[in-house]
Amino acid sequence: MAYRNPRVAQTDAQKLFLGTIALAAGASCIALAPIMVKLSPLGPQASAFWRLAFALPLLALWAYLEAKPKADDGKPTALPIGLLALAGLLFAGDLATWHAGIVRTSAANATFLSNLTPIVVVAVTWLTTRALPNKAYWVAVVIALVGSLLLSGGAPATNPDRLAGDGLSALTSIWYGLYLITIARMRNQWGAGTIMFFSSAFAMLCCLAVTVLSGEPLLPPATGQSFIAQWWPLLVLGVMAQVAGQGLLAVGFGMVPTHIASVLILLQPVLVGFLGWAWLHESLTPVQMMGGALVLVGVWLARRAG
Repeated sequence: MAYRNPRVAQTDAQKLFLGTIALAAGASCIALAPIMVKLSPLGPQASAFWRLAFALPLLALWAYLEAKPKADDGKPTALPIGLLALAGLLFAGDLATWHAGIVRTSAANATFLSNLTPIVVVAVTWLTTRALPNKAYWVAVVIALVGSLLLSGGAPATNPDRLAGDGLSALTSIWYGLYLITIARMRNQWGAGTIMFFSSAFAMLCCLAVTVLSGEPLLPPATGQSFIAQWWPLLVLGVMAQVAGQGLLAVGFGMVPTHIASVLILLQPVLVGFLGWAWLHESLTPVQMMGGALVLVGVWLARRAG
């Protein structure tokens, strides 16, 4: 029987616990995003651009204060520019397709289809490593996804435009799944702040191009309101959803296995439903409440399976 140092086991358990806390906190912050997009004075694509633009100064400070990895000879390790650019492109694709899909299909369908990320993560992991999670993990995924479907109240699309919206929403889960895998790969060596700053900078440039091509204005109309009164939803998007939310996810993905972490972030639709009920007075049916409970059970089981 192989000997396992109890101190190492304890350290691994602590790392997994702290990573889980970071992921849950990050999901809580990101849950504010759809609420803020609805309250934004700008269109969805322009809102995505300003979300990243307002986040960059804080991310730059985080990256500056963060310890940088060094090679064996003591020299700074070169930045993985290719992976950072790829992460930025994938995240920009996630924002663009999510925002485009939600205006073409129901919010319910968009919410469910964009949360198929765990399947994407496992599929890519299997294609690259031929490794599959255990059966307990799959039970957890099924329970969480069924809960997400009930929570969204989704139904199949019945017209071509709704089908296009559903397709874009499903594409969102692919973009986001690949983004999370890319982030997790870089977290083996680089800190979350550095990764978030450079990937967000690349994503901002992509979102600027998408906004210009979409024809959306980059500035809200003049209303006589103060800057804070008009721009506060975009400031919340930048600080809470991007810096705190995505930043904490990047921290968590350096501590928790990727396939487990992708299930933990399914907490987002549960929190979005609660915030919509509390803030926007959106109704929650008993079936949706049961769906939220199933998501929580699935997340708990996935955590145990890891």
